[in-house]
Amino acid sequence: MLKGLILAGGAGSDLLPLTRNLPKSLLPVGNYPLLLFQLEQFKKAGITEIILSLDFQPRRIRDVFGDGSNFGITLRYVVESTPVGTAGALKAVQHLIDDTTIVINGDILTEAEFEKLLDCHRKKKAEITIGICRVADPRSYGVVESADDGRVLRFIERPRGKQVRTNTINAGIYIIDPEVLNWISEHVPVHFERHLFPTALANGARLYSKQIDRYWREITRPANYLLSNLEFLRKKISKPSFAAFPKQHHPPRTPEVSVSEDSIIDVQCTIKPGVRIESSVIGSNCRIEEGSIIRNSVLWPGCRVQSKSFVSGSILGKGCVVGEGARVRKGNILGDRSTLTPYSSI
Repeated sequence: MLKGLILAGGAGSDLLPLTRNLPKSLLPVGNYPLLLFQLEQFKKAGITEIILSLDFQPRRIRDVFGDGSNFGITLRYVVESTPVGTAGALKAVQHLIDDTTIVINGDILTEAEFEKLLDCHRKKKAEITIGICRVADPRSYGVVESADDGRVLRFIERPRGKQVRTNTINAGIYIIDPEVLNWISEHVPVHFERHLFPTALANGARLYSKQIDRYWREITRPANYLLSNLEFLRKKISKPSFAAFPKQHHPPRTPEVSVSEDSIIDVQCTIKPGVRIESSVIGSNCRIEEGSIIRNSVLWPGCRVQSKSFVSGSILGKGCVVGEGARVRKGNILGDRSTLTPYSSI
């Protein structure tokens, strides 16, 4: 039976301070946890048994998703005792795999159609199929060069200068046949990009690539995380449809508050008169006081923005307090329970 594997291990150090107290799989996008979007794509492709490879705060993820039965799927959890790399994580769950497996990095937000990748994999009789996508600047990614028929020719990690010959990158989504597991060493860190794929290519394995023509974003930096929320507001990605995780927009009922149509306000928030909220995501139990402005920002649950304050293009972690008259300008991130004193500016 086809299965899915989500590589959700790692502490997400590049996302600090957002991941100081929260595993990256639970980062809220439009007030939905990131993992929920990934589970949605698996279920759309008819894959209902999904393995989660975890190591950082696994209990918190399990507490939210349980065994998956509330979502009409089966979730299996494997917790790494020591880091073994992305391909090593696949090897570690070998006992749970008996057929072709779709693997996705845990920091990917996408509407990639897994069924199209599977169809390509079968038609090409591939052993490995790599989802690829185009980006404006490939220098921070692993570039995949392919022939016209999709056969992978070479990999270049973080290309520079004349090495930049294409802008197609590894999208962190793979279709892998079980035989490939025999090529992965045990008990040592092994990565898809740096070890398994180049070795397989050198040994004549059938590696193909398939272009992803739907939304894709890698959430590996706070700026990308903020952008993913703003793109969610612009409806570039659909909200998950699981009935077990309902979310509704709760706009304030007073006409003295201005909330743009694309903003999202979660439950039990207090929004005082004179507040303006523009293209922002407001988590549950937030309190925004008189005359404050929130613009192009994400507020996690329990934040308090005191009167006449201004927050723009920023992320406020859980339980933050922005003092009266304070200004949080574009590009700032406040970790959980941070306090900005009145009339200060960052």
